[in-house]
Amino acid sequence: MILQPNRLRARASIFAVNQPCFGLIRLEGGCNFRQISAHPAHAGRRLRPGKLFRSGVLAYFSELDHARLSDLRIRTIVDLRRADERRREPTRWCSQDVLTLAADGESAPASLLRIALRTAQTESKMREAMIDTYRAMPEVLAPQLRVLFESLHRGETPMLIHCAAGKDRTGFAIAVLLEALGVSRATVVQDYLYTNEAVDLEQFVLEHHPVARNPEARSPLRQLPPEVRNALLGAHAQYLQAAFAAVDQDYGCVEGYLEQRLGVDAPKLEQIRSTLLE
Repeated sequence: MILQPNRLRARASIFAVNQPCFGLIRLEGGCNFRQISAHPAHAGRRLRPGKLFRSGVLAYFSELDHARLSDLRIRTIVDLRRADERRREPTRWCSQDVLTLAADGESAPASLLRIALRTAQTESKMREAMIDTYRAMPEVLAPQLRVLFESLHRGETPMLIHCAAGKDRTGFAIAVLLEALGVSRATVVQDYLYTNEAVDLEQFVLEHHPVARNPEARSPLRQLPPEVRNALLGAHAQYLQAAFAAVDQDYGCVEGYLEQRLGVDAPKLEQIRSTLLE
């Protein structure tokens, strides 16, 4: 199990986007749904508005949400989840005219966090498990990221990238993409950490996950002490830094990772930049 989606702390009655750089979009059934725009990027440019979005699970939107989401004109959804997650919580989108892309296979967060939920009963142990999870992401998520970057190279935007919580797998994918676009590492980390301000992940899990929402069930999440749940469900800078350290160790830098592992060479990267930057 990987963290299932989260609910916004305050459900707004109107469609709103907060803080231009972090782009929180308030939805009744939304899970960390954000537009990514306005970040300073390569050669003094900025991310174009309306091109790139991120989220957690897309299974709980209301009819009002669907009406609002249709205005975004999303063309492509990249689903970073495993096949069993997609079956358990199928996407409910506002239109059939959307291309959904996924790459099957075991994911590092899923396999390692299943172990962590059974064995990491202290905050320090859970943080160690999460750091190990992030260190594994560059390799284990490479098939999904290859699909993502190939789609961007084809210009299939506006694009929505999501996983279950919109924190771990999506957090790493967006971090790699932003750094490839020339966004500073400090801003990339800030964007990742904004999940902690945007959503109440624990509450969303307890409301929506098929096991956790049943108070009679022996949900592993319910049995964890609060500080251990925070280590599991929170976005912490050292987690993302561990993933970047693995990239730097094995490939020298993010651009090396893109070219050597994902097949994104300099001309492809420039094409992607021309699509996403203004």
